[in-house]
Amino acid sequence: MPREVKKRGRRQEHKERKAKTTDHHQRSTKRLKTDHTADNGNALEVSGDAGDDFIGFDIAQPEGAHELQEETQFHGLLEPQEQEYYANVNNKIVANDFESAEDRATFIEAVHRETEGKELKVASSQSCSRYLEKIIMLSTPEQLRRLFSKFLGNLSYLVQHRFGSHCCEMLFLQAAKHVEKEHNKNASTNDDLASMENLFLQAAEELEPNMGFLLTERFASHIVRVLFLILSGESLDDDIVKAMLASKKKEKLDAPASKESELPENRRAVPKSFRTSLDRLIRSGVSTLDTTYLRALATHPTGNPVLQLLIQLELSASGKIKLSDENSVFHKLLPDPELEEDSESAKFIAGLIYDPTGSHLVETLVKQMPGKQFKKLYKNVLKSRLRSMSKNDTASYVAIRILERLGKDDLAEAKELIVPGLPILVSRRRTGLIKVLIERCAIRGVDLQDVADVIRSEYTKDDIDFLSALLDFKRNGVQDKTQKKGSESEKSAKSAHKTDVHGSLLAQAILQTSDICNLVQDSLLAVDVSTLTAMCQDSASSRVVQTALSPTEFNIQFRRHFVPRFYDQIATLAQDLTGSYVSDALWSATDGLHFMKQRLARDLANNESQLRDSPFGRNVWKNWAMDIYSRRPGEWQALAKGQERDQPQGGPQQNAPTGEKQKSAIELARERHAQKKSHSTNRKRNPATGANAAISTNA
Repeated sequence: MPREVKKRGRRQEHKERKAKTTDHHQRSTKRLKTDHTADNGNALEVSGDAGDDFIGFDIAQPEGAHELQEETQFHGLLEPQEQEYYANVNNKIVANDFESAEDRATFIEAVHRETEGKELKVASSQSCSRYLEKIIMLSTPEQLRRLFSKFLGNLSYLVQHRFGSHCCEMLFLQAAKHVEKEHNKNASTNDDLASMENLFLQAAEELEPNMGFLLTERFASHIVRVLFLILSGESLDDDIVKAMLASKKKEKLDAPASKESELPENRRAVPKSFRTSLDRLIRSGVSTLDTTYLRALATHPTGNPVLQLLIQLELSASGKIKLSDENSVFHKLLPDPELEEDSESAKFIAGLIYDPTGSHLVETLVKQMPGKQFKKLYKNVLKSRLRSMSKNDTASYVAIRILERLGKDDLAEAKELIVPGLPILVSRRRTGLIKVLIERCAIRGVDLQDVADVIRSEYTKDDIDFLSALLDFKRNGVQDKTQKKGSESEKSAKSAHKTDVHGSLLAQAILQTSDICNLVQDSLLAVDVSTLTAMCQDSASSRVVQTALSPTEFNIQFRRHFVPRFYDQIATLAQDLTGSYVSDALWSATDGLHFMKQRLARDLANNESQLRDSPFGRNVWKNWAMDIYSRRPGEWQALAKGQERDQPQGGPQQNAPTGEKQKSAIELARERHAQKKSHSTNRKRNPATGANAAISTNA
């Protein structure tokens, strides 16, 4: 049978693959004709790399909206010499070997002069864009304004660019730090450049016509979220807010920034024009969207964080006013005000509870909704599902948010619903919900005895010590770690054993609750000394010991029995990185137990040479004020009893008066000298007698 005629060789195969790729690319960039095209003559163009997650919300753009700049916009490539220059700049910044801050400022200014006219090329470069971000972090307000003005007019392109979007984000975050300062001065330092306020307003105006598309664009959505937060005046350092801004995979860039540029953690003061611009941006992004399209954002991986942020900003700033506004995001998302169980809004929320992406939006709603609306949501939708939610890996996070908002009566009912499912949570080692339940019940004054009984029975049913089972602290790992210390197998012993962090957090929550703290306290007293020492040298379990040693009103009797277990062990713990924190905690743990504090101090004094050879031991020696103990015992006794308000050098940080700044050694010495001087000049002198009288008379 004749065979098919084929050309041999790899060149022909390469030509065929290239032809197929070209044909596929041509087909992917063609306009797709749909029913909408036949009706209105408009065609929806879908780029070949748009992906399945893209949602084309920009169906009906408002009048005056200009076309988005194509991603194929090209500003040129950097020459090899230019790339090498910026690589050397990066090495200089990372090394941070500047002689002074002025030297570094001069260097950054020279880099800005070299970059003039090439800002867009550098921002679009795969490697040099990272270097530009570090340069932005070290730039002055005037340099930031100059770079900001260069980006204006090209923001629609840069925010969609894979590398340029990160430069825009860094520029926005750094420029936001100086808006309040310039607003207070009410003037710009350079008349030729626009103020930070005007630059942000121009950026918002440039992005406004295309906001509906940028909300779900792969790279631009991050910059949109940053811009929303800056205009709203919300803190940019909150951990929850940071999670909304960027994914966990975002590269972290470090630069030796000055202390003046650090952003305060509290809410920022922004001009009133920012709020007006923010409302206009939000209205531009969602005005053309109905409830169906807006709800599609809830399960969209890129649109969900944007929707969370919009809800948070809307409810935190306007509150009840926005709830009644028909054009608000909240009203469009949940148009049914009563949230009846059979309503579409209730069904929508119920469907999001178990969705890995949509559950984050439910958490935001539970946290931000006004009390009246939350009660309706809880009563009609969430309460009947709370038991099943607590057992689900995804929905349990929503259940945690619910417990944080419930009052005493509702929390007691919720506890009755959750307690039957606690054995399942314990078996799966998912203790986050149990921890929050204990903390909230302790705050609201709800009885926890039934919860304690279930926890005790579940963790001790295999005849295992309660704390060892809770922390998953294996005895074999402890012995290996203590006996093989200093040998080559120490690293393998540490890696083979690791305490459960979530179990440690639960144990700490139990210790801080007076009703059930005896669960962990009794287990700590039952542990032998060698195991306790190993626990103090483990990062997670040592925090349990530190919490147990923290003085409270209800653990004085426990500390009387627990502190003596550290006799002859405190010096060993002081020489360990983790154990040194336990040694420091023993200072405050012996408040009111002065004889125990003396015994522990004597153990430290007997091992002075070993402690001084260890960096961690030296810190413990200083925190226990052992130099004063050796040279001025009377002063140390007064310090240990808490009779001195001013803490001498080396005194433990825990004994410093709350809210007062720690005084340095020279300040304390000056105070003592002034007191002695004033005492000697103000004291009443008795009449001199004998030889002294003769001397004074002659004088």
